[in-house]
Amino acid sequence: MTVDDIRELCESSLFEYAKVMFPNRYFGDVHEELFMFFQKSLENAMEFGEGDNSGALVPRDHQKSFCIAVAASWAITKYPWFTIAYVSSNPTLSERQLTIIKNVFKSDFHRELWPKTLNYEINARTKQLEHKSTGAWTKTEFSVDHPDRPKSEKDPTIFATSAKSTNTGAHFKLCVFDDLVTNENYRSAAEREDIREVYQSFSSIATTGSIMWLVGTRYGDNDLYSDLKQKHYEVIDDDTGETLEVKPLWNWFERVVESSRTRDGTGTYVWPRAKGKDGNWYGFNATELSKKKSNAFNLELFYAQYYNDPNAADTDNVDAKCFHYGDPRHLKMKNGQWLYGDKPLRLHCGMDLAFTESSGTKRTRRDSTAITVIGWDEDGYLYVLEQKRFQTSEVEKYYAELLELWEYWQFKECTIESNVGGSVVVSFIQNEVRKHTTNLIVKGQPSTKNKEERIELTLIPMYRNESVIHFKGGYTKHLEEELRLTRPPHDDLKDSLYIAVANSPRQRKKGGNFRTNKKAGNVVDAGSRFFNRRRRA
Repeated sequence: MTVDDIRELCESSLFEYAKVMFPNRYFGDVHEELFMFFQKSLENAMEFGEGDNSGALVPRDHQKSFCIAVAASWAITKYPWFTIAYVSSNPTLSERQLTIIKNVFKSDFHRELWPKTLNYEINARTKQLEHKSTGAWTKTEFSVDHPDRPKSEKDPTIFATSAKSTNTGAHFKLCVFDDLVTNENYRSAAEREDIREVYQSFSSIATTGSIMWLVGTRYGDNDLYSDLKQKHYEVIDDDTGETLEVKPLWNWFERVVESSRTRDGTGTYVWPRAKGKDGNWYGFNATELSKKKSNAFNLELFYAQYYNDPNAADTDNVDAKCFHYGDPRHLKMKNGQWLYGDKPLRLHCGMDLAFTESSGTKRTRRDSTAITVIGWDEDGYLYVLEQKRFQTSEVEKYYAELLELWEYWQFKECTIESNVGGSVVVSFIQNEVRKHTTNLIVKGQPSTKNKEERIELTLIPMYRNESVIHFKGGYTKHLEEELRLTRPPHDDLKDSLYIAVANSPRQRKKGGNFRTNKKAGNVVDAGSRFFNRRRRA
């Protein structure tokens, strides 16, 4: 092949470009697919003027950061007038990635194929051909010297920065996020919120019609990537103003380390382990994955980073064997008392109230309110009788949903847990109950901290002891998912169940009281001086 043929091949295929620039590198099928993913994103942006944002969630140690650096160099090679913001989690990583891109441009392969990209001159002293930049060339930014780059362009070709830096005054046609979420910034809610603000800040500097690329590794269901998966935008007709369709803001490329259903390492590996031409070993097999898992103290993080799933099967709180089902035909009301078979049930209701005063687009992201009706029998079994889940901003809706459940089940008490704003709703419900002389006691309480820990200590042991009865249908499957997963996407049904359980007294079995010998002479006063006397050494 001639130089022109190779140049044409590289410009038409990002994967071929990568192989030419790094002939000794071991690329697998996953990398070819990843390069094609970003290539299509860029080509669509250039052809139609409105490309889609493209994010890749790939397991750790699979060259994703290296690949996106190569992709950024390819974008500049094809379009020398391009401007790119390259954002990493910390300055060291961003500067390291910029070095990779610089080395591509200064390589013999690139200089032979695209000699106009960088300016080279003969050094008068050494008589050697050396790169002499006509623009910026520092460890955090540089500009190419190609004649197609406008002399009036004030922004560098590529600017490498970090989540801890500022972006004031910069505008770019392509914004690259490389491993924005890390162990260092995922540990607390405040740090996760800071990363969301970083994303929002850098996405705002993109010029009209520009695109964003992203590569990362999952850390949990509440990380930045989970939020981005829920973002959408409207395609609006320019003439009528009508919304034609709603599209996801990001397109996603996701791969897991291997394909086994049970994630036990026996599947087909997305990047099989092999020895590269440079003599180094790359990729994964069952042994390498086993080493990674053995070194992991946090299995949730292991499954998040290698399987894109922090809710791995072997870290479930409970499994399917813990769920038992009753026959709804055995539920009946007799003389104002609910029975399951011949066992009387003591009912209670718990409500996890989600109240938001947001408006506009934020209203679609409101949390759900959940209500759970439970019953205890005299043997200590818990029956989850019915659940509701809904979203609303109208106080009347909360009361109406609760009233509908009360009219059927006739429970005597309901405990409502809410945030500070929700106290208004609680007061409204209590007033409506009072006005309509409904035979219902409504108690409000503020949201508790460490609810997950309390659920772990209260509900989970009951399920593991097989003391809870479900009824199929309704929200049962959703509740079981919330109970089973360590980090469920939603937890409102589980929370309302906990509220009902934590605030309801169990029944005592008739004649089953435990007798104790509590005669005055047999009781030791724990507060007496004799009882608390310090033992002699």
